[in-house]
Amino acid sequence: MLSVLIPTYNYDCTALAGELQRQIDAYGIVAEVIVMDDASTDMAVRQRNKAIDALRCCRLVELPENVGIARIRNLLAVAAKYDYMLFLDSDVFPVYDDFLQRYVDECHRADVLCGGLMFRAEPPRPECALRYKYGSRVESQSVEHRMQQPYGEFKTLNFFISRKAFMATRFNEDFVRYGHEDTLFGKELQQNGFSLLHIDNPIYHDVPDTNEAFLAKTRRSIENLCEHRDVLQSHVRLLAFYNRLQRLHLCGVVRFFFNIIERMLLANLTSSNPSLFVFNLYKVGYLCRKMRG
Repeated sequence: MLSVLIPTYNYDCTALAGELQRQIDAYGIVAEVIVMDDASTDMAVRQRNKAIDALRCCRLVELPENVGIARIRNLLAVAAKYDYMLFLDSDVFPVYDDFLQRYVDECHRADVLCGGLMFRAEPPRPECALRYKYGSRVESQSVEHRMQQPYGEFKTLNFFISRKAFMATRFNEDFVRYGHEDTLFGKELQQNGFSLLHIDNPIYHDVPDTNEAFLAKTRRSIENLCEHRDVLQSHVRLLAFYNRLQRLHLCGVVRFFFNIIERMLLANLTSSNPSLFVFNLYKVGYLCRKMRG
């Protein structure tokens, strides 16, 4: 019935695969788990992940070359043998002991189910404060909040989808780099007329990103946004804000001041108590800089 599909790159998935196998056995679910490695460069992690093949119903597929975040999900869907697919990122872990069964129980309600995410209650290391604060205050939202804009709140790290809906939509393989491939997929699900429901079935997002690493990902995401702005125009708030600045002829002013205060912004964002307001300022300034290029 269910194919659980996990793309990974330089991340140890053995604990996640083991928990999924435990739940499959505990609830008698007809399922498979496929972990697909996108040509990881960390040989120690690759060796640990080989243990996944020893788990019943689980298998590891190692790609010979890196194909990127969109294509690997399309390849996973092709490899899946069941008509329902659950996509999970490799750096997550189920919150509930009956996580898989909850999706099985709700599968009739919509073409796509999104379970949401949570961050663990433990305070992070000071050097990881920005990722934790942004995740726990911005990304982690209630079902009610997510249902206000269901397609706009679609995220790839924890979603359940019928084969029909996935194959009719698929991820745009022009998205090779990190950022906004989920935004476009959600937009196209809506355009294709597939129903989407947010439910209470979260995962813990166990991101180890330091402040510097998260800022680097943010810059890559903004660069990807610039590259694909034509197809993302109506679905990204940051782009909408940039367009307002452009209409008011303020982009040059923002770039000018961003160049002056960038170091001050980074000093705050890499501290143990970063400000999300400053983080938003940084994103707007960096977008204005990259759009000019």
